[in-house]
Amino acid sequence: MEQFQNKNHKNMEIYSKGVDFPSDFPIQPIHPDKPIKKGDCPICRGDGIVKVFENGIQHYVACICNKHNEHIGKAVEIVERIQKRQKEYQKQINYETQSNNETEIKYVPIHPNKPIKEGDCPICRGEGIVKAVVDGVERYGNCICIKKQIAMQQLKKSGIAESIEKYTFDSFQTHQQWQQKLKQKALQFVEEKEKWFFAGGQVGCGKTHICTAILAEFLKKGMSVRYIIWTNEVVRLKANKMDDENYQKLISPLLTTQVLYIDDFFKTEQGKHPSEADIRTAFEIINYRYVNSGLITIFSTEKTVDDIIAIDEAIGSRIHEKTKGYRNVILKDEGRNWRLREEK
Repeated sequence: MEQFQNKNHKNMEIYSKGVDFPSDFPIQPIHPDKPIKKGDCPICRGDGIVKVFENGIQHYVACICNKHNEHIGKAVEIVERIQKRQKEYQKQINYETQSNNETEIKYVPIHPNKPIKEGDCPICRGEGIVKAVVDGVERYGNCICIKKQIAMQQLKKSGIAESIEKYTFDSFQTHQQWQQKLKQKALQFVEEKEKWFFAGGQVGCGKTHICTAILAEFLKKGMSVRYIIWTNEVVRLKANKMDDENYQKLISPLLTTQVLYIDDFFKTEQGKHPSEADIRTAFEIINYRYVNSGLITIFSTEKTVDDIIAIDEAIGSRIHEKTKGYRNVILKDEGRNWRLREEK
């Protein structure tokens, strides 16, 4: 522990024991009884990760020994960041629950007698806004047609908008039994609210196709959706890691969107092991979505869940739990690579 022998050392020791810390600073080591060896951080006790409790929800974040070395004041920054995300998420989820749950809130057009022109949305009659009376208070919100437009704009930026029109359930080939089973699972999944969907294994077998079809169905429901190619997005996030403001702008939508589709998860050059930075970034996204129920995550990858567990148990175990009933692994077989068949 020589590297931590400084003016903050005493505070760190108190912190690591969980004693005399204010109630609004709820950070604890994962293994509080673990002996601190020479050179270990006295906060995380050498684990590199700490537990943070916010509104009764447990989060995991990198310890300040990884992020900020000996500056214990930076830990406050981490807690404040989590609190901000939690508030943003709760605000968004409250709004979307109210606007999507037709059994509790019935939205109607602002001008119900306005004629519907050709091309107008039949719900809002071309206004883009609808209204409802909730507990005696008149409430206004975006119509589902506007929500779809916003989501489609986001998807256009990601480059998947054209694929949504091409990769549908109807166009998914089901000549073989494993294809039929994959499609059946996908169709069941679009009715789920808190589960995750995993398609892993063989290259070129239609994993992206089926996951895109799922994404399109959630989009039709007016849910907020995001699509990322992991190899591109993780580079962008790491490049902005030192600029906290930009980093938050980039990562926050991935944390809070109702539906997130991660394509080519943990794909690396020549099959190399993902870097520690890649793993930390993945954990930040996946753990947030894991602890906040109701957020749907879709994965397509060349790896299996067991492969991911071998890379990082914390990430893999969360995916394993949330994808129960919807873990689809296509065994590697060149005969299942439809890209090669099309070339022939």
